[in-house]
Amino acid sequence: MIETIKILAVICLLVLFFMLIRLLYRTLRLPKIRLEEKNKKLLNDIRELTNRIPVYENNLLNLKEKVKSLETCILEKDELYTGLQNQDSATISKIISLYSDFLLVQYELSQNYLLSKPHPAYYEAIRIQELKKETQLYVEQFKHMQYKYEMLFQLFPELTSYIDDYETIKSLEEIKSLKIFKDDFDRVHFYLSNEEYKNLSENERNQLALDNYIKSQKSKWQIGRDYELFIGQEYEKNGWNVEYFGLEKKLKDMGRDLITEKGGEVNIIQCKYWSHEKVIHEKHIAQLYGSTIEYELSQKESIIIKPVFITSTILSETAMRFAKKLGVQVIDKYPIKPFPRIKCNINKDEFGLETKIYHLPFDQQYDKTKIYKKDEFYAFNVQEAVDKGFRRAFRYYGY
Repeated sequence: MIETIKILAVICLLVLFFMLIRLLYRTLRLPKIRLEEKNKKLLNDIRELTNRIPVYENNLLNLKEKVKSLETCILEKDELYTGLQNQDSATISKIISLYSDFLLVQYELSQNYLLSKPHPAYYEAIRIQELKKETQLYVEQFKHMQYKYEMLFQLFPELTSYIDDYETIKSLEEIKSLKIFKDDFDRVHFYLSNEEYKNLSENERNQLALDNYIKSQKSKWQIGRDYELFIGQEYEKNGWNVEYFGLEKKLKDMGRDLITEKGGEVNIIQCKYWSHEKVIHEKHIAQLYGSTIEYELSQKESIIIKPVFITSTILSETAMRFAKKLGVQVIDKYPIKPFPRIKCNINKDEFGLETKIYHLPFDQQYDKTKIYKKDEFYAFNVQEAVDKGFRRAFRYYGY
């Protein structure tokens, strides 16, 4: 009996041993199978990617061609813009040609259809081609003429008052030179309709033109000029002598718009009328300070000179630190208010006789006219100027 039990125990041990061996074999073989599967998948992916390489190369080649085409277009665009800035005739002609091609693209499509349909219509296609050439010539001639027409109005905006009918155009024949034309032209026309100009009296149309000018959308230069005049008049009310340096020198004002003097003190003033969204930066403060130093060095006598910066908006923190360090007085958030714009000036005419003339803001000699003599003043309206014996110039640029 004991022997039988021993034999059974040995058999059981052997069975367990073989089972462990089998389990161990399976455990060791499983990663190998998975690795083989991964390798097989990886090889398939490599083959698929390799097959795609020609497609990618072809796409890359197409992209390179598109980039080259874009570079060419950008270059042509830059050349066109440069030509437009220089008013280059060849550039204008090229643009007009491109524009006419765009307009006449339907001719091209019709011609291609007639040639490619199952039963081509060759003679009709030739007729369409000839019609396209003829039409393109007319389109280009028209656009050239339109361009010259618009250029004339840019150079001589006074012409806008002479295009309503053939009679007014014909009246231009009497003008002997462009200078006389520009000098004799009444700029009130810019702010009135032809009906208003014809039907109103001289004082009425001058006043209406002034009102329309004040309400009109102004250029940055006009807004800046109005602000300088307003600030200058504010100083004059307080007894300062004011030189409107910016109006006289324009781009050569060196950053000083007004030079005011009272009691031996001189203020060098820069005015900036900007929208409330904008902020004054330190470079403007530095420019005013440098301009003040330049002015001080040019003076022979020792006088008190102070830089003053006046603006409708605010300064940045850095600009405020600059101003404090450099001793620049800052007056910010200073809005423009209604102020008299008509300059009533007393001068001598061509015969040496004293003449009282008033100038509207859009008259040619407005900026050069100074108001500083006795009985000269700024008027709010035309009637105020007329009541004191002033009239508008016979020729709108002089006396």
